[in-house]
Amino acid sequence: MSKTTLIPALTQEELAANIGVAKAEINPPAEMYARTWGSSQHDIAEGIHRPLRASCIAIEPIDGGAPLYFISLDLMVWLSCEDEALIGKPLEKALGIKSGRLIVQLSHSHGAPFTDPTIKNSSGSNLISQYREEVFQACINVCMSARENMVPSILSWGVGKCGLAYDRDLPLPETGEIICGVNPTVVVTDTLVVARVSDAQGKTYATLVHYAAHPTSVGGGNRLISPDYIGAMRELVERETEGAICIFLHGADGDLTPRRSFEDCVDAADQNGKELGYAALSTLAGLFPAGKRMVFDRKLESGATLGLWKFENFSPDKSIAHKLDYVSLKIGDIPSLDQCCADFENAPSGFKKERAQRRFALRRKLGDGPFFDLPIYVWKLGQVFIIGAPVEFYSDVQKSLSDEFLNHNILVLNICNGFLNYLPRQEDFDRDTYPVRISLFAKGSMEKAIDRAKEIIREMI
Repeated sequence: MSKTTLIPALTQEELAANIGVAKAEINPPAEMYARTWGSSQHDIAEGIHRPLRASCIAIEPIDGGAPLYFISLDLMVWLSCEDEALIGKPLEKALGIKSGRLIVQLSHSHGAPFTDPTIKNSSGSNLISQYREEVFQACINVCMSARENMVPSILSWGVGKCGLAYDRDLPLPETGEIICGVNPTVVVTDTLVVARVSDAQGKTYATLVHYAAHPTSVGGGNRLISPDYIGAMRELVERETEGAICIFLHGADGDLTPRRSFEDCVDAADQNGKELGYAALSTLAGLFPAGKRMVFDRKLESGATLGLWKFENFSPDKSIAHKLDYVSLKIGDIPSLDQCCADFENAPSGFKKERAQRRFALRRKLGDGPFFDLPIYVWKLGQVFIIGAPVEFYSDVQKSLSDEFLNHNILVLNICNGFLNYLPRQEDFDRDTYPVRISLFAKGSMEKAIDRAKEIIREMI
């Protein structure tokens, strides 16, 4: 064996599989109820900033088998139990698959409307039921189209950087009050993960962009339906990849916000989206051709002795696995369901009514016991792990899992197959932050979920 063969090769994580993608617009009907901010002075949007979208990627083993479906929806949250009936069992039944093979994730854009059928007696709320059916049908259509479009493909992963996200717990110097706002004194992760989907001829027909920053570029003063920064990012990436469908994967951003946040003008969303889009394109530009790696070739005498490298064929991983598991979390010191109902009925209009409504809706999902079994969805795509749950994870979850499994790319996803708001850090319970005030679960729940996720990944490696 030549000593030069001991020089490590340069590789990228790749999966060989049958893959298909599809997309559809899911803009709400005009005049539908679209208020999602307590500070808003309007119930009806005045137009569309950029289209909302339902996107799907379907993945099955290269030798055949039941597919996995990932759906990305440009919606904010599933608020009530009735709202979550839009997903899960009905979609699984329509697709003929078992639980764990489908992940429906929300982009969490705060410029997208609620789909909650329990919203009544508000301007345009009578149109929500119609919109829900349209979204549900769009989910079925994109899944079936993605499955029909499956071709032998290579999924190639790259890791880059983007400085869009900032810590969002801002202490006010005058009072010490912690509000939701850009805190430039805290260093946060800038990791960006991008994937390219190539067919047998090497043509790119889809990209995935995984990043963590709350889609809150625009706030309550915005009067347009908007996918937030995701829309501009998507359009830029698709334009520069000759129309390849771009699918956004909403990362662990419970503690993160974009540099420009809560603004009235959608220009903030467009600037934030372009920043993420160009960073994603930079990462894509650094990927090798599909099925290739770089190895040391030889030395060449010149003014200096040069080391030349070359591409060689490389066999992508073909392993695909999935697991649905649970972690039992203690419910926090929160009001009873009856009390939450009374608080909602008695709350004055405006932001207090908005907060009470959300708390009542979420409290109903937990049941009467002292514990709740939180589902954790884990997909293994080659040596890449995707972990999702129906909560807003903090970036600490991403960092802890990535640090534990250095030989694997780990992608943590928020708001998957349901919504139960935040899992704050243990130390944050000693501070009066917004996520702690509205959290449904007791101190230490985030850390417990991390430990269970690590156990699941170890079982699947």
